[in-house]
Amino acid sequence: MNRVCAGLLHRIALALAFAVFTPNAMGHSGAKDENGGHLDRSTLTYHCHTQDCLLPLNGAAATNYLSIVSFNIQFLGNFKGRDDSALAQLLANEDIVVIQELVAPPYDGTFPDNTAYKPDVEARRFFEAMSTYGFDYILSEEDTGTNDTIHLNSAATEWFVTFFKPGKVQYEPSLPNGYLAEDRSNNDKFERVPYATPFKAKATGDDFVLVSVHLQPGTSKKDEGRRKRELFEVAKWIDENDSVERDFFVLGDMNFKDCNEISTILPDTLSALNAGDGCLMTNTNVNSPRPYDNVVYPTSNTSRLYLGGQFEVIDLIEEMEDDWFEDFTTPYPGSPYNHNAFRARYSDHHPVRFKVVLTGDDD
Repeated sequence: MNRVCAGLLHRIALALAFAVFTPNAMGHSGAKDENGGHLDRSTLTYHCHTQDCLLPLNGAAATNYLSIVSFNIQFLGNFKGRDDSALAQLLANEDIVVIQELVAPPYDGTFPDNTAYKPDVEARRFFEAMSTYGFDYILSEEDTGTNDTIHLNSAATEWFVTFFKPGKVQYEPSLPNGYLAEDRSNNDKFERVPYATPFKAKATGDDFVLVSVHLQPGTSKKDEGRRKRELFEVAKWIDENDSVERDFFVLGDMNFKDCNEISTILPDTLSALNAGDGCLMTNTNVNSPRPYDNVVYPTSNTSRLYLGGQFEVIDLIEEMEDDWFEDFTTPYPGSPYNHNAFRARYSDHHPVRFKVVLTGDDD
């Protein structure tokens, strides 16, 4: 029996047992709503039960769209016990997957200064797992970090990588791309210099630029001020490239400490998909939920690409549980939640997903 079938049978068995032994279970927040999932109001996390599940922000129906995921996989390439196969299987049906916190390159190559970098076996395992589901990838030319020294293959710096399905989109090098600044170490403007990756949809010709970010962490006023300045610099870079391309999506780990901070520090020229008092929590730590991850875009842009608008959080704890019960007899680190064990095996962030409507009348 394959893993997908086994997981489905396990879900059915659990559902039947739950229905038999808990007559009042229909009142539980796990019931599906009209969007294919439910909002867990205790954690403000939206749980999806179907692949086409949406959390509509403007009621637009996406009949022809790209499904794009942003996922901070903590210290990817560092933990030897990470279940790369389970994570890749979770992402298998997406069109584009943007990853933060890759700490080392997967294969041989050279830095821009022509020195060789050392490939990492743990990173390679994730790349190989993704390739089994038809993903190609764009990898940044080097790493970036907060200290004076980079090219380390350690958690002190990170690479940016975007996986994509070549049947759905193609890399579009004529559009703005690469790091947003030349100096990738101890940059005055950025904690870690963001990375831009442009694409064109093969079906319609719509093109756009994804800017992957990992902003300053921390809860102090100083940390918040640093994040505010970083977002200002990203908005400034978008404005400088507006004559070349108008469709930009900034996505990734923005380290917002709470929902209020999003509206407080976001520049007027940018709008967030995950915003407001009811914004969704995106980290896995149930004891300290935070809306770390987000997708923002130029407020002034009226392109129909933005009609997708949906933002959802894929519950990593819930999704990985089926896989665990298929293969292991030891306690699942998500129930009860064991933060250190869970983040080492999977991550400390949930993946977040949004959808871009393809209209064929791009800028």
